[in-house]
Amino acid sequence: MHKYIVVLGFLLTTLSTAAQDFAPSAPLDIPLVLSGTFAELRSNHFHGGIDIKTQGRSGLKVKAVADGYVSRVAVSPYGYGNALYVRHPEGYTTVYAHLNAFAPEIEAWVENTLRDRSKNDGNLYPNADQFPVSRGEMIAFSGNTGGSMGPHLHFEIRDTRTEEPLNPLEFGIVVKDTRKPDIRGLMWTQKGIAERQKFNSGDTIEAYSAIAFDLFTTDKQDLANNNNGVYKIVATANGQTFFTAHYHRINFNTTRFINAHVNFEQYFKEGVRYTRLYTLENNPLELTESPALTTAAFSTAKGWFSVAKDSLVQVDVRIEDYANNTSDLRFFIRGGDPVLMELPSDRLRWDADNALEIGPVKVNVPEGALYQDTYFPLKKMREGEYLIGGGSIALQKHMELRWELDSVQERGVGWFAWELGRNGKKDAITGEREGNTLVLKTRSTGTYYLDQDVQKPSVRLVQSTPMVRSGSVFMEYRIHAEDDKTG
Repeated sequence: MHKYIVVLGFLLTTLSTAAQDFAPSAPLDIPLVLSGTFAELRSNHFHGGIDIKTQGRSGLKVKAVADGYVSRVAVSPYGYGNALYVRHPEGYTTVYAHLNAFAPEIEAWVENTLRDRSKNDGNLYPNADQFPVSRGEMIAFSGNTGGSMGPHLHFEIRDTRTEEPLNPLEFGIVVKDTRKPDIRGLMWTQKGIAERQKFNSGDTIEAYSAIAFDLFTTDKQDLANNNNGVYKIVATANGQTFFTAHYHRINFNTTRFINAHVNFEQYFKEGVRYTRLYTLENNPLELTESPALTTAAFSTAKGWFSVAKDSLVQVDVRIEDYANNTSDLRFFIRGGDPVLMELPSDRLRWDADNALEIGPVKVNVPEGALYQDTYFPLKKMREGEYLIGGGSIALQKHMELRWELDSVQERGVGWFAWELGRNGKKDAITGEREGNTLVLKTRSTGTYYLDQDVQKPSVRLVQSTPMVRSGSVFMEYRIHAEDDKTG
């Protein structure tokens, strides 16, 4: 028994040492300029890597950053588009996404494999000895495929064991950066009633009930003016740390909890993401810490402050980027006469199933869908149109809408719901018919009304002459497809 324990300990030590030796090179032979940083705040997720500009063009040679082998190839019209995954013996996997094409040998295998499967997309897993690669070897061509808004290379380093993305800059990937993070906004929030107000660094805030704070911050590197994400936020009260956010590792399984990490209500109102310097009840993210503190002047729990009457608390916040450029701000909280806040009696519980009903619609908001106990408005806006949640309420899980069809709708087909969200944006939500009930599921809230889609999508050939993809022997045609309603 003791022999096995010794061997296991030796293996773990060896693996740990090998992991520490991972020092990747740059994936492109150009100065690295970022349009997106690791764990940057995005819609419903944290950014899983860094976005490297490719000088506005596709077709740059993408290099393996270390020795390893191609473990996965993904081809998709969405998300990462064409992507390559290289596994390294030190315990890491690197990801190269939005590619235009792969190295010729890999490209030929991908095309032949997909053709044999009669598919044009999917995930492929070559054998470990099929495509070995060396540091600096060309493995692909950069591009603009998938959910990309312009030519660039999305690059990730993942922990192979957990599949968790890690900050590539922590591995020595060099990006020129001498610029401090920008402090762009401050806001206080009262607990339970969602009342909030902006203020400035240097101000003194009067606190009559539990209060917490939100910060709007971004960062720029030297060679671009993109408003990217920061690396670390540390907040102290009278010198004691009450909140830390450290963006060095994320988990895909919990990334949607970004909607608890940012002030989603403020995002819905003005389109910018304030980071909460406090933690909501339903927020398991491990990238933040908010320890409880108790002093004579104040106490905090998950970043919420209660301040003794006439006490003055000094709050300091430091924002850092990975290059150790820092920006600091300071403000004060003065305790006032405590005021008992009356919370709305019809708030929904985040830790319970919630059943609601309005007109022909039965609404179920399941346990764990909300990030905190929340006032959830229901209102008939006009005939056939209903406000359900109001759009400013984010959901972690799907809520279910069971919409009873009227006598006219019962006889038709193609019924769906329009969801009106931020700035009047409309999204079509399709569902399943259960008799005369249309069952819809959504992770958004807003205003809803039914519509009918009876027209077929249209499709036309845009480019009839096949074109050669950069770095590939294969051809592509381009078509245009559209639909008048549900897409």
